[in-house]
Amino acid sequence: MTVIPLHRNAPADLAGPADLTVEQVKTLLAPINPSRVQNLKGQSHLEAWDVRRWLNRVFGFGGWSDETLELVCVAEREINPGRWTVIYRAQVRLTVKTTDGRTLTAYDDAAMGDSRNQPSLGDAHDMAMKTALSQALKRCAHNLGDAFGLSLYNDGSRQAVGIWSAAHPKPANDADVSAVPDDAPVKPEPAPVVEEQAPAAEQQVQRSKRAEGGPWEQPAAQQQKQAPPRQGPRAVPDQQPTGPSRDYLADAQAAESRERFDQVRAAAVAEGAPPEYLASLDAVAQQKEQAAQQQAPKQQAPRSAPKPGPSRPTAVPSVPSAPDPEADAARQQHAVALAELLAAGKALALEPSHLDDIATAEAGCKAADCTVEQLAGLTADLRAAAEGAAA
Repeated sequence: MTVIPLHRNAPADLAGPADLTVEQVKTLLAPINPSRVQNLKGQSHLEAWDVRRWLNRVFGFGGWSDETLELVCVAEREINPGRWTVIYRAQVRLTVKTTDGRTLTAYDDAAMGDSRNQPSLGDAHDMAMKTALSQALKRCAHNLGDAFGLSLYNDGSRQAVGIWSAAHPKPANDADVSAVPDDAPVKPEPAPVVEEQAPAAEQQVQRSKRAEGGPWEQPAAQQQKQAPPRQGPRAVPDQQPTGPSRDYLADAQAAESRERFDQVRAAAVAEGAPPEYLASLDAVAQQKEQAAQQQAPKQQAPRSAPKPGPSRPTAVPSVPSAPDPEADAARQQHAVALAELLAAGKALALEPSHLDDIATAEAGCKAADCTVEQLAGLTADLRAAAEGAAA
C-alpha cells in the first residue's frame, strides 16, 4: 500500500490529510457509482448498510467508529386501535482513523426517524430508532465526499462535486483518479409497506373539472350517507376521498372564542380545504364578531329600573373598541404557524392530540398555546423527521 509522504512536524499521536493513502484519496475523490444510489419518493439517497460497507472499504475494519450522542423518543401514539406511530431523534458522531490507528477526524450530525402505522409497538420503536440512527450516520458520512453521497445533495446528481483537493495532489503516475471499481447494484433494505392516504390537496378536484360539488362542498350529513358501512375499526386509512374528516363549519359556529376559531380554521387548512370553504369559515367568524358587537351595548344596560331620585345626565352607551390591526396580524400569524404544524404532523400520520402531547413535552404547553417561534421549531423538527424518512 502506497502512503502519501508526511511533510509536517506534528506529534506522533496526531493525524491529518497527509496520512491518507493514495488509494484512499483516489476512492474519496471518485464520483459515486450510480448503481449505489436509491430513489425514494423522488429523492436520491444511499442505503445505511452500503455506507457502512464503504467505510470499511476506505478506512478498514476498526478504522472507523460511530457513537450515539443522543437518542430520544419524540412521540409515541396509537393512531388507530392496535396501530402505532413512533418518532425518534438521534445525534451521532462518526470518527475515522488512519491505517495505523490514529484519529483522523470526527463528524457530528443529527436526524429524526419515524415508524408509521405499525401493528406492533415494539417494532415501531425499533424501526424509528434504527431510521434515526441510520440517517444521522449518513449525514455524518457525506462530509467524506462523493463516495458517501455528497453529490446527491446537488439535486440528486451522480457527477462528482469534490473532483480535486489541494491537500491531496493527484499522483503523477496515476492517470485515472475516478476509476473506482464497484460491484452489483445495491438493493434497499426491506421495509414494511404501510398504506397511506393521498394528500388532501390531491383529493380535492378542481371545480372546473367536475360537474357536481366536491366532497368539501357537500354537507356533513350527505357525506355520512355516502360513506360505506364499516365492520369494526380499520387500521389503515381509506384510500377513496370522502371529504373533510369533520364538519369544520359546525365547529366554527360552536367556537366560543377567536382562538378556538383559529384552531378550527388551521385544522381545515392542514387538511387541504379549498379557498371557497375557507371563505365560508371566515364568513362565520365575521358574523359572530358582528353579533358580539351588537350585543355589547345591551349587556351594559342596567338590569333593573333605577330608583326615583335626582335627575342625572343620561350615560352614553359604550362603543365597541376599534379593531386592533396588530392583534389581528398576530392572530393570523399564529394561525398560519399552527396550520403549518398540523400539516407537518399529518405528513407523519399524527393527530392534533398527538401534536399537543409533543408540544407539551417540548414547550410545556399545548400546540394552540405555543408562541409562533415555538410552533416554527416544532414544525421544523417534524419536517426533518419526514425528510429523514424519505432520504
